[in-house]
Amino acid sequence: MKRLLCLAGVATLLLGTAAMAQTPPPRGPRPGPEADAPPPPPPPPGGPGFGRGPDAPPPPPPPPPPSKAAHFVFQRGDARIDVKCADDEPTKACADTITQLLDKLQSMKPGDGR
Repeated sequence: MKRLLCLAGVATLLLGTAAMAQTPPPRGPRPGPEADAPPPPPPPPGGPGFGRGPDAPPPPPPPPPPSKAAHFVFQRGDARIDVKCADDEPTKACADTITQLLDKLQSMKPGDGR
C-alpha cells in the first residue's frame, strides 16, 4: 500500500513537471488587418535625423554634467536668499558662511540697509 502511494505521488510530480516544461505556443502575427502589414523599417544608424548623408545636421552636444556644489534657498514672505556654493568648497564650510550671513541679517534693524 505504501509503495502504491509513493508511486502515485511520483507520477503526479512527474506529470506536473512535464506540464510546466512545455513551451508556450509561438506568437505570430494576429489574424486581422495587421496580419498583412509589413514590419516597420529599421531606424537609420546613429538615430533619427543623423547619418543620412553629408547634409545631415551634426549631433547636438551632450548636456553639461550637473553641479556637485551645495545650493541653499531661504524664503520668508517676499524676501528670498539663494546661495550656491563653489564646486570645490566643502558643504560644511559653505553652510557655516551662510549661518554667519543669516545671523548678521537677523541682528540688523529694519531699514538699516548697509
